[in-house]
Amino acid sequence: MSLFMRLKDRQQHSINGEVSMTISRRKFLIGSGATALAAPGIAGLVGSRDKVEAGAERAESLWSAEIPSFPAQPMYQGDRKVDLAIVGGGYTGLACAYYAKRFRPDWSVLVLDSHKIGSGASSRNSGAISPRYVGLNDTAMPQRGLDRLKDFVERQEIDCDFLPATNLRVIKTKSDAVGVRSSLRPGEKWIPPEELRKQGGTSYYAGGATERSGLYKVHPAKLVVGHAKAALKMGVELFEHSPVMDVQSGKPALLRTPGGEISAKNVCIASNAYTPRLGILDYKMFPLHQYTFATRKLTALEIESLGLNRWDLRFEQIALPVTFRLMPSGHFFVRMVLGYASNNSGQWSDIEGAKRLAKQVFEQRYPQIADIGLVHGWHGVTGHTPLAKQIAGPIGDGNIHVSVAYNGSGIMPSHNNGYLTACNITGQTDQDLRFLTGDSGHLPFPGDFYRSLMLKPFMNLMTPV
Repeated sequence: MSLFMRLKDRQQHSINGEVSMTISRRKFLIGSGATALAAPGIAGLVGSRDKVEAGAERAESLWSAEIPSFPAQPMYQGDRKVDLAIVGGGYTGLACAYYAKRFRPDWSVLVLDSHKIGSGASSRNSGAISPRYVGLNDTAMPQRGLDRLKDFVERQEIDCDFLPATNLRVIKTKSDAVGVRSSLRPGEKWIPPEELRKQGGTSYYAGGATERSGLYKVHPAKLVVGHAKAALKMGVELFEHSPVMDVQSGKPALLRTPGGEISAKNVCIASNAYTPRLGILDYKMFPLHQYTFATRKLTALEIESLGLNRWDLRFEQIALPVTFRLMPSGHFFVRMVLGYASNNSGQWSDIEGAKRLAKQVFEQRYPQIADIGLVHGWHGVTGHTPLAKQIAGPIGDGNIHVSVAYNGSGIMPSHNNGYLTACNITGQTDQDLRFLTGDSGHLPFPGDFYRSLMLKPFMNLMTPV
């Protein structure tokens, strides 16, 4: 029986009788989602699974374009038996492969990616790192995860511009600023609008901002290439353009690819936003699309005169978050949420529209920078859940493990979860394995008809221009 069908059976059971939880109004998707879940016949509208999208090449992000290309890896061919097969060649999958091989050097471990290794969200994000898991109140576990990532970078001597960062949380209105100022967290400093205008190059944020230190920034493409090199050194096999089209549960599990089948004692699903198209967890998570638009490389004098040298990471914490960042190479970019594409697609059809929208955001916030010109753009997609909590742990028969849905903040959690998943699979002990609870406790999310009905109008309404 395929894993897809097993999880569909569980979905039906959850929708009919197991959903009972408090819903926070802060999670914007839930208000409409709960109503849709109560609609008659929703289980029947989930529908059959969509096919894995493996044909179209992903255009490079500027992060990837500005560094030497990672050597091409072979396509998977043949039928094999392995100890561990990993689906997805980003931070999570590569970290899981690296640690599994370190713990069990005698094991056969391979990573399969539908496109180029590291070409998904791992090389398309803003490069912001904090000791935080979205949706998790525990603070000690994320700090251990951050320390583990830092240790990995140091031990592997990965040159990825991993540096301390001082971040801004910018506030649009004076009324919003009142509550923020009265509840500053330790390590936060208030920045009045006048100071932001003089030193931050923008007069858009009438509410000012909060400044926070103790965070980090990284070059994400360099970091994922470092993960890939570390895995190869450990003896992990990497395969590109080798999409897993189906996962059949069992002991061993069976993975089908265009080039052949893989019988695996253990499986790690680390495909994040692309997971629903595999027919796994499509009833618990969904992809959201982003677009990033960057300027040409700015000179040091331009960076200083435009007020970009004091804070190189700036966040708007609104319904659809907006991020600005100055890259180490001197490009300044905006990253913004576009929305949901039908049928859990990982592709966005209107890239030109995304460019126009990003340009409008720039013109509103930084008109003098928009005049310089935006020349580098790239699309990305991340995995999310209605309650904004990750899904990580064993599912199915227990030998299939997932780590997905980082809800837009995944650099540290993805590496840490790769480590924890490897511990779980190889039988290592760690105090944080208790956080790998699989898909339990997650609100079922309806099929594409209702997803489109809920997500698309809301995101059009919340567009930050």
